[in-house]
Amino acid sequence: MLCGSTTAQTPIKFDSETISGLRARNIGSATMSGRIAAVDAVQDGQRLTIFVGSASGGVWKSLNGGATYKPVFDKQPVQSIGAVTIDPKNPKVVWVGTGEAWTRNSTSIGDGVYKSTDGGENWINVGLKNSERIAKILVDPNSDDTVYVCAPGKLWSDSDERGVYKTTDGGKTWTRILTGPNLSTGCSMISMDRRNPRTIYAGMWDFRRQGWTFRSGGDGPDSFSGSGLFKSTDGGASWTQLDEKSAQGLPSKPWGRIAVAVAPSKPSTVYAFIEAEIPQDGLYRSDDNGKTWRHLDRSQNMIWRPFYFANLIVDPKDENKIYKSGGSLIASSDGGESFSNIAGGAHGDFHDVWINPNNTDNVITGDDGGLWYSFDSGNRWWKANNLPVSQFYHVSLDMDRPYHVYGGLQDNSSWIGDSAYPGGITNDRWENIYNGDGFWVFADPSDPEYVYAESQGGYIGRVNRKTHEVRGIQPLPNYKEGKLRYNWNTPIQVSPTQNGTIYIGAQFLFRSRDHGQTWERISPDLTTNDPEKQKQEQSGGITVDNSSAEMHTTIFSICESPKNPSLIWAGTDDGNVQVTRDGGKTWKSVVSNIKGLPKNAWVTSIDAGHFSEGTAYATFDAHTFGDMRPYVYRTNDYGQTWTQIIAPVSNVRGYAHVVKEDLVNQDLLFVGTEFGLWVSLDGGRQWAQYTGGEFPNVAVRDLAIHPRDKDLVIATHGRGIWIIDDITPLRALTPELLAKEAAFVDARPTAQQMPASGGWANGDAVFVGDNPTDEAVITYYQQKRHIFGDLKIEILDATGKVLSIVPSSKRRGLNRATWSMRLKAPRVPTAASA
Repeated sequence: MLCGSTTAQTPIKFDSETISGLRARNIGSATMSGRIAAVDAVQDGQRLTIFVGSASGGVWKSLNGGATYKPVFDKQPVQSIGAVTIDPKNPKVVWVGTGEAWTRNSTSIGDGVYKSTDGGENWINVGLKNSERIAKILVDPNSDDTVYVCAPGKLWSDSDERGVYKTTDGGKTWTRILTGPNLSTGCSMISMDRRNPRTIYAGMWDFRRQGWTFRSGGDGPDSFSGSGLFKSTDGGASWTQLDEKSAQGLPSKPWGRIAVAVAPSKPSTVYAFIEAEIPQDGLYRSDDNGKTWRHLDRSQNMIWRPFYFANLIVDPKDENKIYKSGGSLIASSDGGESFSNIAGGAHGDFHDVWINPNNTDNVITGDDGGLWYSFDSGNRWWKANNLPVSQFYHVSLDMDRPYHVYGGLQDNSSWIGDSAYPGGITNDRWENIYNGDGFWVFADPSDPEYVYAESQGGYIGRVNRKTHEVRGIQPLPNYKEGKLRYNWNTPIQVSPTQNGTIYIGAQFLFRSRDHGQTWERISPDLTTNDPEKQKQEQSGGITVDNSSAEMHTTIFSICESPKNPSLIWAGTDDGNVQVTRDGGKTWKSVVSNIKGLPKNAWVTSIDAGHFSEGTAYATFDAHTFGDMRPYVYRTNDYGQTWTQIIAPVSNVRGYAHVVKEDLVNQDLLFVGTEFGLWVSLDGGRQWAQYTGGEFPNVAVRDLAIHPRDKDLVIATHGRGIWIIDDITPLRALTPELLAKEAAFVDARPTAQQMPASGGWANGDAVFVGDNPTDEAVITYYQQKRHIFGDLKIEILDATGKVLSIVPSSKRRGLNRATWSMRLKAPRVPTAASA
């Protein structure tokens, strides 16, 4: 039995071990999966071993050709992957470059190069920690210790650690062997002559992204760009720049992003994709080791969005067969003269391709929708339905039993999933409800047959759950007003106090009291309205790329107070915090009252207090200015004064996305950052990272607390939805309880359930999310780890008789054990025999 004694009621420190005994379960899904940035594989006899690098969900390994996968990078501090390379001589040695190189607006960051010598079971960071992102890693086929790394460098700021790096001692030391002319130029791609590995080609890329614009190359076709194509024949000791002067046939400068690939079967054949001024952009081919070039294809599928799609993969056995990843996957069998779209039934937005050198009909590709296999050179595709690397932006819940989870994903629409289902939460328990990139999704609390959902740029619709019919309800500009500015990730909110009332933000805040049928504009422009940040039509650099991804000076967060519907908060992507206390008649900017906050930081979330009307919490994100620190504040007086609740120097890692105040215990706070979930038990004075249930260091974009079931639902941008069932024990971790040696902790009551069945046999190649346990949950706390002897929990009846003994954990902090709520079978005497 557990017991404990109370000591003096003084604050006691807590840490990750204290809180992480409450397991989180992953409900996926792998239906939509998520963006795959890199893939490599090796054929070992009849067995195909695959390593998959997810854009923000870590590294996954399969030993059986993709039938099953396991995550092998979860214990590392970052989960964004840019490159995966298996040593060609020793498949136990695997190199991983962290930080995705496909530099869209939502891309995460890395911390250098990792190496495993045991097939991915363990990893060591071997350097380039400030590179932020890695595009490619090449291993010399003649020397395991000689490795080349292509580092684009930081996306949002100048940095020195970018270019091409080389190690000759297996990663112990690194030398930069190629650098750009400025601090915004890094390496976009490298390729090697496998027959003569001292011959290397490298693309250098000048790029920069800001919250309101980005450039690939210079600021335009008339501006300087540091991008270029280089060749070395001495292992990087010296380089020759290949351009229109030194290599006949190449386009004139300036250039943007560059991809380069050497044909493995004929190294004199080299392909380059070059972003240049129209009509010089497109695919180039050399058949004399880069001395002269021919301009080949520049079809739309070849040149579209070059900053995001710049990868060439040549068939290992046929120098005339080449693949180009892009919005569609295209392939040429005539040396690049013509291309065909082979994307077929795959998702689209492709990023990497692996071709089996032993059977070139066997192709694996990764796109924004996951991983795909083909066994006929791309004519038909089979999807990997076992990679739960979905990238959620937001999450919400309904009040069904069991409740449903709603959320939108990067390039993967809006979905509704079960929080529990008999037989497990299979992929088919998730339902696609909308289109485009998905963001906010809410059930209509006044009519459960309807859902509010949106795609990028604020295209909001009211969706019938049964028929999937959609009525677009986005507010429109006034006559001759010009465009409304809707963010890529436009905020919408359903009123917590008034049925039928919803909000959406452009530069103005709109409110509807009739489910979106009509709208009223209840604010002036709440942003800085900076015209220099409203030139999206000019964004892109060498290639203009005008999408709502760079729409700026917009409202980015909205929160109506659950205590008072006339109290509404709004935060903008250019740093304003605005509040109204009269339902929108008047507004006050309070951001100038926040001390220590960088100017123009994005207001990523606001959570109005559930206990005091004047209380609100806000997260701010300055990573688009190169500042990766978390900024989280609280006000108790309607924004007149603010307290920074994550200290400038703290244990919390990653820029902040969301803050939530608990619904029951006002001292219990949750913060989601780019590197995980953080919990405070004392109102923000101390923070501990949550790691329960193998929860990885993944970006936590949103959080929701179920008011009835007391679950914390976590929306990750890279590993799907996770649920911590019943956070009642976290609410109970007061200083008094933490001071005890051991104690049982309050939890929600458990009701024995009637048997239920559902689902069907899926085989092993399908992800199935865990259900909550149907057993009675016993939660207890230990101040120290139990070391000597067994630790057991006895279940007693009303008379004190022992009914059952439950196995239990000895770990420090919160622990959970379960009891089946069933008695042991009675002992039946052996029948008499003659």
